[in-house]
Amino acid sequence: MIDFNIGILGAGHIAGKIAETIEKLDGFRVGAVAAREKTRAEEFAGKYGIEKAYGDYDDLLNDPEIELVYIATIHPTHANLAIRALNAGKPVLVEKPISYNAKTAEMIMGIAREKKLFCGEALWTRFMPLTLHLRDLIASKAIGDIRCMTASLGYKLIDHERLLRPEMAGGALLDLGIYPLSMIFMVMGSLPAACASSVNRLSSNVDAIDTIQMNFPQGQMASAFASMMADLDNRAVIYGTRGRIEVEGTNLPTRIRLYGENNEILEETMPPENQISGYEFEFLAARNAIIMGKQEPAEITHIESRDMLRFMDTLRKTWKISFPLPEEPAPEE
Repeated sequence: MIDFNIGILGAGHIAGKIAETIEKLDGFRVGAVAAREKTRAEEFAGKYGIEKAYGDYDDLLNDPEIELVYIATIHPTHANLAIRALNAGKPVLVEKPISYNAKTAEMIMGIAREKKLFCGEALWTRFMPLTLHLRDLIASKAIGDIRCMTASLGYKLIDHERLLRPEMAGGALLDLGIYPLSMIFMVMGSLPAACASSVNRLSSNVDAIDTIQMNFPQGQMASAFASMMADLDNRAVIYGTRGRIEVEGTNLPTRIRLYGENNEILEETMPPENQISGYEFEFLAARNAIIMGKQEPAEITHIESRDMLRFMDTLRKTWKISFPLPEEPAPEE
């Protein structure tokens, strides 16, 4: 079997996690890595046994052997690099968020449609078997009709300089809040009809702690909490008319418990024993979509990615947080 050949743009922490995962995934290989500095790409390639190292992103994009480009760079570069990859004829998987706002995300998706190429957002949680199992439980009404839900994600990340800088699209929302919001929207099956939120901002004018209360069209309610100031419980609880579902790990599910009406555990589900890191599933889904000629993954569609960013754009507008980046509105006083 010929391995599916991945090219990685970026040589940072998440790129390393991907390289470690792909190394253990049958039928895949990382064939090349590119970074802004060739020495950094060469060091990364040596560490992970990658054949080619480029000091220019376009050199990787023009490599005829690369079958899928994975973008692991900082948020503000996602749109530009994704569009360059698509224009070079390469399918692309973009680390979450697919971009820093809806307008730039829509630019990526427009080029993907024009070129008839695959483009997916690598929001890894949406591809994991436990998340797919959660979808099945909700669809089968295992806890009856959904009434309300809570979800949180928080880590002590105040020493991560990138998150403190608005020019790097920093803050808790895009890095952390996207996970509880994504799980809530997936469970509820829609965006909220009404929303109220509050934010704790840093002096650099990025969000550090976010609370978001939502009402949904069918009367359900949900609460999301994100923080880069403290470790939270990082779990989601879904309450229905006939029980509840508890998800341990909002961004990396490690256990799902299904409770009945009398608070008894009806089912407990763990990740598959052969799960490598959790990142592998987005690559399996991307390869399958490319083989089938699809332009987006079923696990998280372009509409879902766009709608998420539109919602987060609205939150930031309410909070008077704007990034000094292209296609962003002028900051409000």
